Order: sequence, then C-alpha cells, then structure tokens
Amino acid sequence: MDEITQIVGEIVSKIDRAIYGTINPSSGVNEFCATKWGRKGKYLEDSNSVLFRIESIDYDNSIDAVSMPAGTLFDSGAYLLPEPFYISGTKLATNREWTIADSNLMKKTPIIWLLETIDEERFGRGDSREFDASLRIFFLDETDIKNYYTEDHRREVVLPMQNLVEAFIEAINADLRFKPLDSYRMKTFSRFGVEQENGMFQNILDANLSGVELNLSLTKFKANCKC
Repeated sequence: MDEITQIVGEIVSKIDRAIYGTINPSSGVNEFCATKWGRKGKYLEDSNSVLFRIESIDYDNSIDAVSMPAGTLFDSGAYLLPEPFYISGTKLATNREWTIADSNLMKKTPIIWLLETIDEERFGRGDSREFDASLRIFFLDETDIKNYYTEDHRREVVLPMQNLVEAFIEAINADLRFKPLDSYRMKTFSRFGVEQENGMFQNILDANLSGVELNLSLTKFKANCKC
C-alpha cells in the first residue's frame, strides 16, 4: 500500500511550472495566456537557468520582469515558476519543520501543506480502488501585512494560490492512477490564521501568509487495474 503523504508529494512534484510568453510587437509587452502562481516580487527561470524577478504582473495577460543580475532580455519563451514547498504533518510539527527548513522565505514559498490526520478508506481485493482519502491541503504564500488592504491580499496572494490549486488539480486529473476530480471545495484566507473560527491556525506558521484551503476526496486505483 502506498503512503498517502508521499503520494500527495508525488502529485506536487508533477505540477506543471512552465508558463509561455510572447512579445507583442506593437506594444513590446511580454504576454502570457496563463501566469499561474506568478506574482510581483517572485522569480522566473528561463531555459538557460537565468533568474528574472517579476516587477509587475497583469494576471493571465502579461508580465514585466528583469534578470538577476541584469543583462539578459526578458523575451518570448518558456519560463519556470518557483517550485512549491511541500510539507505534511500536524500543526505543531509542520511549524517546526518548515521554520528550520531554510532561513530564506523565498526558498520555501509558496507552501503546499497537507494537514494530518487524514481520514481514509481502504478497499479489499475485489475492488479496483486502493483508497479514498479526505484531504485538507493549504496553499499559502507570503503577504504584506503592513501595506496590503484586504483587496490587495486577495489579488496579490490569494488569486495566485487559487491558480496553484488549479495546477494541482490538473496534475491529479492527468494521472491515470487517480479518479478524476469532478468537484472540490476551497476556502480563501486574506490573512491566514486570522479568519479561522476560534483562531485554530493562529501563529501556526511563523510568517505572514495568505492563501487557500483545499478540501477534496482523492481516490487512487490499485496498480495494474484497468479501470
């Protein structure tokens, strides 16, 4: 039997991080049909491993970025978004592991956090399903509590995290091991840890975060089953 936290980690690793830009010859703007979880201040990587910092973004429309260090043109082509930092565990264990993982916040965001304990059902030999698991997964990124209003939190952080959720769902649906997802539920946080009832997640992660909680039922088929 496969361990569910590892399986979710495999799904995270298969999320498509690529976005594709085309310079508009009349405006000179680098246009993108999808910006996914790209956001201002974050980085892109081109095919030559050159990093670009996003200076401005018009979601699912265009991006303006500068190379780091300067000198490379932000031109048409494929770019990779930051790889999500996957972690699983209880609230207390997750906070400790995430805090000590790296001192650089940019290297451990955005976060995809699978909250344990997991409610799962396993199936016997006569069933094509291996398990059905009810999961709570948080998609979080750093936010600016000093300068952002609620609308800013939602536009600059929550929206990119909703796009990351969609990329995660696409990775599930592209994998024949899993039953395709017809529906799932999301709850947004303009300030993570503030909006939950009774402050359940208050100060669980030592950072200022915004994002989305995803609730879904993940069904995995048994190996070699033709379903």
